[in-house]
Amino acid sequence: MITITHRGGDDTGFDWKNWHLLTVGESGFSILDIHARGRHGLDVEVIRRFAERINSTDEAGTLHPLAPVSAIPSRFFRTHADSMDPRILRDFRQQIEGFIAANREVIRSARVVVDFRVGTDPVPSQYLRLAEEVFRSPGCESPIIEVVLVP
Repeated sequence: MITITHRGGDDTGFDWKNWHLLTVGESGFSILDIHARGRHGLDVEVIRRFAERINSTDEAGTLHPLAPVSAIPSRFFRTHADSMDPRILRDFRQQIEGFIAANREVIRSARVVVDFRVGTDPVPSQYLRLAEEVFRSPGCESPIIEVVLVP
Protein backbone atom coordinates (compact mmCIF):
# COMPACT_ATOMS: atom_id res chain seq x y z
CA MET A 1 0.00 0.00 0.00
CA ILE A 2 1.28 3.45 -0.93
CA THR A 3 1.54 6.18 1.68
CA ILE A 4 0.65 9.57 0.18
CA THR A 5 1.24 12.78 2.10
CA HIS A 6 0.96 16.47 1.27
CA ARG A 7 3.89 18.66 2.26
CA GLY A 8 4.55 22.37 1.89
CA GLY A 9 7.20 23.61 -0.53
CA ASP A 10 9.79 24.34 2.17
CA ASP A 11 12.17 21.40 2.02
CA THR A 12 14.14 22.41 5.12
CA GLY A 13 14.85 19.25 7.03
CA PHE A 14 13.61 16.99 4.23
CA ASP A 15 16.05 14.15 3.51
CA TRP A 16 16.17 13.86 -0.31
CA LYS A 17 18.31 10.72 -0.25
CA ASN A 18 16.54 7.85 -2.02
CA TRP A 19 13.72 10.08 -3.36
CA HIS A 20 12.90 10.62 -7.03
CA LEU A 21 11.45 13.99 -8.06
CA LEU A 22 8.62 14.29 -10.60
CA THR A 23 8.28 17.90 -11.70
CA VAL A 24 7.52 20.23 -14.61
CA GLY A 25 9.70 20.36 -17.73
CA GLU A 26 10.96 23.93 -17.32
CA SER A 27 14.56 25.06 -17.11
CA GLY A 28 15.85 28.29 -15.65
CA PHE A 29 14.63 29.32 -12.23
CA SER A 30 12.50 26.22 -11.76
CA ILE A 31 12.08 23.20 -9.51
CA LEU A 32 13.70 21.09 -12.24
CA ASP A 33 16.76 23.32 -12.32
CA ILE A 34 17.01 23.61 -8.53
CA HIS A 35 17.17 19.84 -8.14
CA ALA A 36 18.99 18.72 -11.27
CA ARG A 37 21.66 21.42 -11.06
CA GLY A 38 21.64 22.42 -7.40
CA ARG A 39 21.29 18.99 -5.79
CA HIS A 40 22.80 16.75 -8.46
CA GLY A 41 25.29 18.99 -10.27
CA LEU A 42 23.99 18.61 -13.82
CA ASP A 43 25.04 21.17 -16.39
CA VAL A 44 22.52 23.89 -17.24
CA GLU A 45 22.63 22.89 -20.93
CA VAL A 46 21.72 19.28 -20.11
CA ILE A 47 18.75 20.53 -18.12
CA ARG A 48 17.69 22.97 -20.84
CA ARG A 49 17.82 20.29 -23.55
CA PHE A 50 15.92 17.87 -21.30
CA ALA A 51 13.13 20.40 -20.70
CA GLU A 52 12.98 21.23 -24.41
CA ARG A 53 12.68 17.53 -25.29
CA ILE A 54 9.88 16.99 -22.75
CA ASN A 55 7.90 19.90 -24.16
CA SER A 56 8.59 19.33 -27.85
CA THR A 57 7.66 15.64 -27.69
CA ASP A 58 4.84 16.30 -25.21
CA GLU A 59 5.95 13.25 -23.23
CA ALA A 60 7.17 12.69 -19.70
CA GLY A 61 10.88 11.93 -19.47
CA THR A 62 13.60 11.26 -16.96
CA LEU A 63 17.16 12.27 -16.22
CA HIS A 64 17.73 8.88 -14.59
CA PRO A 65 20.46 7.62 -14.16
CA LEU A 66 22.17 11.05 -14.27
CA ALA A 67 19.86 12.35 -11.54
CA PRO A 68 16.73 11.10 -9.76
CA VAL A 69 14.56 13.63 -11.57
CA SER A 70 11.72 13.23 -14.07
CA ALA A 71 9.37 15.77 -15.65
CA ILE A 72 6.13 16.16 -17.54
CA PRO A 73 5.35 18.84 -20.14
CA SER A 74 4.87 22.37 -18.84
CA ARG A 75 1.72 23.00 -20.90
CA PHE A 76 -0.47 21.67 -18.10
CA PHE A 77 0.75 24.38 -15.75
CA ARG A 78 1.21 27.22 -18.22
CA THR A 79 -1.32 26.94 -21.06
CA HIS A 80 -3.88 24.74 -19.29
CA ALA A 81 -3.50 25.71 -15.62
CA ASP A 82 -7.23 26.42 -15.23
CA SER A 83 -8.46 23.74 -17.58
CA MET A 84 -11.15 21.26 -16.62
CA ASP A 85 -11.33 19.95 -20.20
CA PRO A 86 -11.64 16.14 -19.96
CA ARG A 87 -9.15 15.71 -22.82
CA ILE A 88 -6.49 17.79 -21.06
CA LEU A 89 -7.08 15.96 -17.78
CA ARG A 90 -6.88 12.60 -19.58
CA ASP A 91 -3.57 13.69 -21.15
CA PHE A 92 -2.27 14.71 -17.72
CA ARG A 93 -3.30 11.33 -16.29
CA GLN A 94 -1.44 9.59 -19.11
CA GLN A 95 1.72 11.61 -18.35
CA ILE A 96 1.63 10.45 -14.72
CA GLU A 97 0.92 6.88 -15.79
CA GLY A 98 3.88 7.08 -18.19
CA PHE A 99 6.15 8.13 -15.34
CA ILE A 100 4.84 5.31 -13.15
CA ALA A 101 5.49 2.78 -15.93
CA ALA A 102 9.04 4.12 -16.41
CA ASN A 103 9.57 3.93 -12.66
CA ARG A 104 8.34 0.34 -12.55
CA GLU A 105 10.51 -0.74 -15.51
CA VAL A 106 13.68 1.37 -15.28
CA ILE A 107 13.95 3.89 -12.44
CA ARG A 108 12.78 1.59 -9.62
CA SER A 109 12.38 4.33 -7.00
CA ALA A 110 10.37 3.45 -3.90
CA ARG A 111 9.85 7.09 -2.92
CA VAL A 112 8.59 9.88 -5.18
CA VAL A 113 8.21 13.61 -4.54
CA VAL A 114 5.72 15.28 -6.89
CA ASP A 115 6.41 19.02 -7.12
CA PHE A 116 4.54 20.73 -9.96
CA ARG A 117 5.06 24.30 -8.77
CA VAL A 118 5.80 26.92 -11.43
CA GLY A 119 6.46 30.47 -10.32
CA THR A 120 4.72 31.57 -7.15
CA ASP A 121 1.26 30.20 -7.93
CA PRO A 122 0.01 27.13 -6.10
CA VAL A 123 -0.31 23.93 -8.10
CA PRO A 124 -3.77 23.81 -9.73
CA SER A 125 -5.98 21.67 -7.50
CA GLN A 126 -7.34 19.55 -10.34
CA TYR A 127 -3.80 18.35 -11.11
CA LEU A 128 -2.98 17.60 -7.47
CA ARG A 129 -6.21 15.60 -7.09
CA LEU A 130 -5.63 13.72 -10.32
CA ALA A 131 -1.97 12.95 -9.51
CA GLU A 132 -3.01 11.54 -6.14
CA GLU A 133 -5.77 9.50 -7.78
CA VAL A 134 -3.33 8.01 -10.31
CA PHE A 135 -0.75 7.14 -7.64
CA ARG A 136 -3.49 5.43 -5.60
CA SER A 137 -4.73 3.39 -8.57
CA PRO A 138 -4.26 -0.40 -8.53
CA GLY A 139 -0.88 -1.60 -9.77
CA CYS A 140 0.89 1.70 -9.14
CA GLU A 141 2.51 0.66 -5.91
CA SER A 142 5.20 -1.56 -7.35
CA PRO A 143 7.89 -0.48 -6.47
CA ILE A 144 6.51 2.83 -5.09
CA ILE A 145 5.75 2.76 -1.38
CA GLU A 146 5.62 6.49 -0.58
CA VAL A 147 4.61 9.65 -2.45
CA VAL A 148 4.85 13.24 -1.23
CA LEU A 149 2.72 15.82 -3.08
CA VAL A 150 3.80 19.46 -2.84
CA PRO A 151 0.80 21.80 -3.27
